[in-house]
Amino acid sequence: MAASRAAETPEQASNRLEEQRTRQAASRAAETPEQTTTRLEEQRTRQAASRAAETAEQTTIRNTDKLTRQAVSRAAETPEQTTTRLEEQRTRQAASRAAESSEQQQVRREEDRRRRSNSRASRWSFMDREAFQYDPTKNYDNHPQLYIGRMTEICSYCDALKWSGEAPDMCCSNGKVKLPSFGQPPEPLESLMSGTTTTSKHFLENIRKDAIANDGNADTLGQLVILPSTFTGSPRHMHEYTQDAMTYVRNYGRPDLFVTFTCNPTWEEIQEELLDGQNPSDRHDLLARVFKQKLIKLMNIITKSHVFGPTQCWMYSIEWQKRGLPHSHILIWLKDKIKPDEIDSVISAELPDRQQDPRLFQVIVKNMIHGPCGSINPGSSCMKDGKCTKRYPRQLIQDTQTGEDGYPLYRRRSSEDGGFKARIKTKFGNSIQEIEIDNKLVVPYCPLLSRIFQAHINVEYCNSVKSIKYICKYINKGSDQAMFGFGKDGTTVDEVEQYQLGRYISSNEAVWRILDFSIHERHPTVVHLAVHLENGQRVYFMEDNLHERINEPPKTTLTAFFLLCQKDEFARTLLYCDVPKFYTWNASEKAFKRRVQGTSVPGYRNIRATNALGRVYTVHPNNFECFFLRLLLHTIRGPTSFEALRTVNGRKCATFREACQLLGLLEDDTQWNATMTEAATIQSPSQLRNLFIILLLVCGPSNPGKLWESYKESLTEDILIKARRENPGLALNYTPDMFNQTLIILEDKALAMAGKDLKQLGLPTPLRTLGDRLTREILRETSYDLNDLNEYISTNEPLLLPDQKAAYNTILDRINRKAGGIIFLDAPGGTGKTFVINLLLAKIRRKSEIAIAVASSGIAATLLHGGRTAHSTLKLPLNLTQCETPLCNISKGTGEAKVLQECKLIVWDEYTMAHRKALEALDRTLQDLRDNGKLMGGAILLLAGDFRQTLPVIPKGTMADELKACLKASYLWRHVHKLELKTNMRVHLQGDVAAGQFAQQLLNLGDGKIVADPTNGLITIPNNFCNIVDSIETLKTSVFPDIRRCFNDHKWLCERAILAPKNDSVNTINLQIQQQLPGVDISYKSIDTVVNIDQAVQYPTEFLNSLEPPGMPPHSLVLKVGSPIILLRNLDAPRLCNGTRLCVKSLMPHVIEATILTGCAKGEDVFIPRIPMIPNDIPFEFKRLQFPVRLAFAMSINKAQGQSLKVAGIHLETPCFSHGQLYVACSRVGTGKNLYIFAPDGKTRNIVYRTALQ
Repeated sequence: MAASRAAETPEQASNRLEEQRTRQAASRAAETPEQTTTRLEEQRTRQAASRAAETAEQTTIRNTDKLTRQAVSRAAETPEQTTTRLEEQRTRQAASRAAESSEQQQVRREEDRRRRSNSRASRWSFMDREAFQYDPTKNYDNHPQLYIGRMTEICSYCDALKWSGEAPDMCCSNGKVKLPSFGQPPEPLESLMSGTTTTSKHFLENIRKDAIANDGNADTLGQLVILPSTFTGSPRHMHEYTQDAMTYVRNYGRPDLFVTFTCNPTWEEIQEELLDGQNPSDRHDLLARVFKQKLIKLMNIITKSHVFGPTQCWMYSIEWQKRGLPHSHILIWLKDKIKPDEIDSVISAELPDRQQDPRLFQVIVKNMIHGPCGSINPGSSCMKDGKCTKRYPRQLIQDTQTGEDGYPLYRRRSSEDGGFKARIKTKFGNSIQEIEIDNKLVVPYCPLLSRIFQAHINVEYCNSVKSIKYICKYINKGSDQAMFGFGKDGTTVDEVEQYQLGRYISSNEAVWRILDFSIHERHPTVVHLAVHLENGQRVYFMEDNLHERINEPPKTTLTAFFLLCQKDEFARTLLYCDVPKFYTWNASEKAFKRRVQGTSVPGYRNIRATNALGRVYTVHPNNFECFFLRLLLHTIRGPTSFEALRTVNGRKCATFREACQLLGLLEDDTQWNATMTEAATIQSPSQLRNLFIILLLVCGPSNPGKLWESYKESLTEDILIKARRENPGLALNYTPDMFNQTLIILEDKALAMAGKDLKQLGLPTPLRTLGDRLTREILRETSYDLNDLNEYISTNEPLLLPDQKAAYNTILDRINRKAGGIIFLDAPGGTGKTFVINLLLAKIRRKSEIAIAVASSGIAATLLHGGRTAHSTLKLPLNLTQCETPLCNISKGTGEAKVLQECKLIVWDEYTMAHRKALEALDRTLQDLRDNGKLMGGAILLLAGDFRQTLPVIPKGTMADELKACLKASYLWRHVHKLELKTNMRVHLQGDVAAGQFAQQLLNLGDGKIVADPTNGLITIPNNFCNIVDSIETLKTSVFPDIRRCFNDHKWLCERAILAPKNDSVNTINLQIQQQLPGVDISYKSIDTVVNIDQAVQYPTEFLNSLEPPGMPPHSLVLKVGSPIILLRNLDAPRLCNGTRLCVKSLMPHVIEATILTGCAKGEDVFIPRIPMIPNDIPFEFKRLQFPVRLAFAMSINKAQGQSLKVAGIHLETPCFSHGQLYVACSRVGTGKNLYIFAPDGKTRNIVYRTALQ
């Protein structure tokens, strides 16, 4: 057959196919309906089997052939044939869809949406993540997805010229608008507008200046009139968008990129459309239309081409300032956050290499150079009081660092370090001069975007929550306004008139608004939801319908939500703000309708979810009941009425405030009363006193005296029992003397924990023989049992290894010689650092002399005899990194000062994880306290640590940030005497060869000696180093085998944990493992409030709930009895310090009872209350009242530093991102057989900063 058909002429082939079609048509016409159905079913089965067997290449070829045949066939059609074909196609489609079941219809629509989505995505996939790999040799000119082309589209109604991307109805609304042709302008206007004579040129140049000069001013006159948020561009309108931006932050976290895109009047598309003699400033219509098209292209390559990776959401606003060109402020949220080490590949603040990339060089020199200003041009418009308001020229730095304002300090290399210079022409007064510039004046940009759009595009990386406040307000601040006037105090303000008189509209903005271009766009949509008290919705009425409107107030989204919850089962599972995700608001019917598009919700038929977000209008706390109503709407799911919101556990409350109090949503002294009541029923007076003093020191109750009076008998119960036991014949009851003894115990505790007496805490001062506070501090450091110390020394001194003994003797010699100075003991894990330090402390203390022991972390402090945290002992400032020359908060004449003046040795363990400024603060303080200008005031400071471990944590910091904060970057480092421990004690004392091999492998890991693959920077984990597992499930079962049976064994629980670099992984693993424990989950919700009440509207409660600053517990804390937890604050050091692990014993509404698993108080039962915590890395002050704990089945690697484990698992699906993390994680155990690692393909990243090890 193939040979026969190959020999056919085209006419023969055509005849054969025609005959075949005729026979087929006759055959099908004779079919019964059953035969047709059978044939089609068999045909579909054969086709499905055939396509299932196809390779990808065969599928592509088949589809291409099909499209080719289809194109050829349709090209040969007559108009009548095309009409007939389309009509038949519509008829078949209508019949097919009419016969569909609802399930088939749903499947078809899903498939259609998937095909459309894939089709659209494929058109933009050519630039995926291209911003990370900019190629200067690639040509982007005239690319159909990037180039807007010429104005060649002609409107069929009015003959207007348009660009292909513009809306068809933009000019005349598809013929609905008809404008008469312009007539010939009369003289002398025609001559003046021609621009051909000297007079007309002068007229055109000065007419706009004259208009500006004659702008009017306004006084604040009129009655109070509100300009509503529905008025585009009004202050309330822009505030709404600011709140929408905060909604994005609440759901998706901080934005990743802040982009400012400014129109370039020299764009080719503008220049080509100008008429003879015209400048861009004469054609604001062209500027607006071209900028709009360019902005669409920019948003497309960001959100569709994913040049920075897939986006979660975005928003932008358009502004016109100083009557200038339009520019857009854009916020981008990415699904995959840009890592600090990727910043330099995406954003540059340097001049490009003119030889390698001449086109980008020209774009940057023309568009991305600030000013010039500063000493070069002090008259620049950005200068104020002799300084640039934009902080130019910037500092030249070798590496990108984290800035204090939430933005990075981008790399700006000097010419000596590889940076480039350029010569530019700039205007100084009336003259133009050529000057040389370097990277100090370059505005940060993305090379890819600047190359494509050839305009001013400032790209900033938002690396902290600190930048959110500024950006979310700045992006929506609106255009400039100018008004001044005089009025009497108390004059009411007419907002409408103020807005009208205060703002000015530039020609370009006027064109933009006339063309109905949006000044704000965003994705996904944010639906605004009403909030009001019962019958408190706003009613609009006329005189003739007053009674009708009052009797039937309008429905709002809130009342519609209540009705929805009454009728819809699924709605009763939702919070008010979650409704728009699943329902649309029908404005005409004033009701919520289920969405018909989106992804199916498992378990609920006909429910579809989208990415739409809901935002409840904000309410100021001064509007009490409405504020509490809003709080309940974010807490209670599926309320059916206002009354249902006020009903708590079957009790109908009189007010919404009362309902909030019963649900524990408000902070007041009832919290502390409930905490003490719950604890008093189950624990001893001694434990109750510990809890009471923690409440006084940390929680700050408003009436501590009343709290004491309520619980003084429970706090004194053991003293009464002791007195009755000693006096059996007397019927003793509580006496003032007993209460005084309790007060003395409490004051001793308060002084030991925080250096505060009871008077400072608002309690009665106990009657006692007042000892000298100085003596108290001295006693704490000298009250050691000398016999115990001598026995400890005689037992352990002979056990010192040679390198330990050398370091030990060297330090003692310097102490005996009163040589002073700083010593650094470099000691990897297992070399006996803590053993040597404790022996040194005992050696000095046995002479009744003072040796202070501190550590950078609470956990490390518990390993030292008499150890405490450095921050609490040395009173280091909380804002240490923000002070240029910090000092310890210790004054002369205090007990703390006396101790530092008389001490012989200060030991600071784990210093490598502390900021260099802490050492510098201690040096200044000691010189002042000891009246000695020598290093450390003549005292000896022993620092200990391992530079292979993690360096000071700088949130979102770069390598340069960490190295800058490191001890070796301090000016004091050159004065430090270095000692070293090398011998592994396990190997030496036990002869454990495997442990020796493991220790050496750890050192190789920490020193960066394991060679990484140059193509991806990953190392291959040696098979003989640890147990490599192939899944997260295997990792969990390896570290926590048979957890349902073993979790009650505290020893088993405390000796194992899973470690991960990122908190996201830690949180997920913790919840997954906790679900395996028996018992019910108990959820604790935090109470989050802004410290400044005036910011409550700006930062609503649900936004505060969404924040998870580092070192803070989550808003929703889910626990079970038996779960391990880790403490996040120092409550009662060294028993309860930051990093202490505990096991939950019982869970009460206001207090957690837990058993300490690690440290000096191991096995002791303690109470943990909710405490207020204020993060210091947020641009506004907010307070979170929550239990200061997190689950501890898994921990972050940074949190695990200082912890010792028997069994450890390391989750490296997300690789380590900072120096020493992998080394720290692996060194938590003593042998490789107890180390389990999950890393894809057995490969991971090991980051080692060589500079830190040199």
